[in-house]
Amino acid sequence: MGLQKSLKIIMPILVLLAAVVLLAASCGSETSDSQDSTSTTKLPPGADSETTSDGSSTTVQTEQQTTTTAQANSTTKTVSLDGVNFTVSKAAREDSNEVVLSSNSRELLGDFLEIELAVENASGELVEISDYSFRLYNAALVASSYDDYYGDTGTYGKYVSSHVISASLLDYSSLSTVSYTLRKGEKLEDVFLFFDLNPQSTTKNESISKDATNLIIYDSETGDKVDVNLAGFTD
Repeated sequence: MGLQKSLKIIMPILVLLAAVVLLAASCGSETSDSQDSTSTTKLPPGADSETTSDGSSTTVQTEQQTTTTAQANSTTKTVSLDGVNFTVSKAAREDSNEVVLSSNSRELLGDFLEIELAVENASGELVEISDYSFRLYNAALVASSYDDYYGDTGTYGKYVSSHVISASLLDYSSLSTVSYTLRKGEKLEDVFLFFDLNPQSTTKNESISKDATNLIIYDSETGDKVDVNLAGFTD
């Protein structure tokens, strides 16, 4: 009887101790799982998974924009006329004549178009650069307005027809008119045209866009010509 009475007293205590042990083990397991889960998604202070994803996306977009800009800035267009290749590598609007300033000229504000060229003689004979006329067409050009300002000087713009003007091919280093004879296979670089798009004003000719403007290269010996549309060139 004494033993049974003792067991009745001890059993509840043992059950309670067992419950406490099981509860402690369960809490330890949950804490470990929580720590493991946290460690797999650990981020720097102040950052979360959404921020990291957005940051990666922004980096990719920036790289794509840079590549696109580089491609736009490297636009070139080449045309061939009787075995002579003409490559336009630049067609940029300028708001002054600074590019063609020399010691005996003055700076003017206005609307100008600088076109950089390369000329390659891929024909089987000598080529006279002076045989070519370099012209600009745009429906908004008023060619008759050039005589009043430039007179017979056609360096930056001279009347050809209602909406067509011509300009001289110039050397970047000397700013003088180019009149070379090209040998077979010779390539002429660092030459350009400088058109005045608004010869009687210092303001921009808003009616003119490069998308609607063509450079015309005309062979005065044969009467042949080729056109280069200036769309796609950046300023």
